[in-house]
Amino acid sequence: MRRLTIGFTAALVAVMLSSAAVAQQNKNAQKAAAPAKGPTISKALMKPLAASQDAAKKEQWGECISQLKALDGQPTNAPYDNYVINDILGFCALRANDNALAISAWSKVVDSEFADPARSASLRKGLLQLSYQAKDYAKAVVYGQRLIELGTADEAVYLLTIQSFYLQNDFKSSEKLAASYVASMEGPGKTPPDMALQLYASACIKQDDDACTLRALEKQAQYFPKKETWPNLTLLMFRTGGDTNTLNVFRLSREMGGLLRGEEFTEMAQLALERGLPGEAQSVIEEGREKGLFTNKSNVDLANRLLSTAKAQATADKPTLLAQDKEAVGRKSGEVDARIATAFLSYGDFERAVLAYERGLSKGNIRNPEEARLNLGIAQLKAGNKEAAAATFAAVKGDETLQRLARLWTLRTR
Repeated sequence: MRRLTIGFTAALVAVMLSSAAVAQQNKNAQKAAAPAKGPTISKALMKPLAASQDAAKKEQWGECISQLKALDGQPTNAPYDNYVINDILGFCALRANDNALAISAWSKVVDSEFADPARSASLRKGLLQLSYQAKDYAKAVVYGQRLIELGTADEAVYLLTIQSFYLQNDFKSSEKLAASYVASMEGPGKTPPDMALQLYASACIKQDDDACTLRALEKQAQYFPKKETWPNLTLLMFRTGGDTNTLNVFRLSREMGGLLRGEEFTEMAQLALERGLPGEAQSVIEEGREKGLFTNKSNVDLANRLLSTAKAQATADKPTLLAQDKEAVGRKSGEVDARIATAFLSYGDFERAVLAYERGLSKGNIRNPEEARLNLGIAQLKAGNKEAAAATFAAVKGDETLQRLARLWTLRTR
């Protein structure tokens, strides 16, 4: 029985303020305390604020905090006084590792009329990080979503916000934000972060949503495939692709290293024999043998029987192919050409497979033209014509599983 391997976890990303960022915050705080223009602090507060700043310069964080706490919220304070006090207090609290106080102080100034957009964005990001570290994921989401809405979110903001949804078991919101972020990176041709793709896939798996997981794993396969990516993709495509596409899924998984068990090789070989492709069946069993995957008696016996059958059928079938190919040229229907092309492909005769598929598709009347087109792309790829293969894969339409297979085969053309 095939089972989905859940190899995804919401790994915690500890995004701390860098020393450079802290230095910048100190600079900003000092500017806020004595701006060249705009509002100014009350005259009575100039001396005590200067004392608190002097304590900060000397890295006397406890002294800085106690002085600012004494000044905060006094009835005589003007709004700008409280803004400056709490901005500097947040900085000193952060350096003193009192994150709760830093959150409390900066939450009072982040949306202040006195904070310019850049300063608000910096404070909001700091509050997102501190809330995340405090496991206040609901508050972290609020800060993260606001940064995203304002267009000031960077990679760290997206990842922390996606994880904050995830850690609240809000997997749907985590998935939607991850998918949106991945798409926003792909639009201008950028590579999405590996962690975003892992969270995307994990959120889908947590929802038991196969369609969602397929979309996420396809992205992961494109950018950062894991050891479990191809086996998981294979399993989900088996679930959703229908019996007619089982052999096609096996072919892709074999190409990408997704077949890991002897049972998978024997099952693929049996399907190939049922489709009249003894050459493919033979090569599959021989590969399984080379990898040492037939380890128990039943497996070994089945593999031996399949290999014997495949060799016997190939011995009778292969010598007739050229004559069949020549005869098919004059037929009006392309179905026979497609069948012969598939046989050529199964024997590794890629050039003849390409010619026969192209001939058949030009005639039309093929029972499954999109499958033939997919196989034409595979033949072109194996023949070394990656550019033609990519164009052929892009032309596969209709069946959703065949389109996904074509997209994934395209990875081999890059």
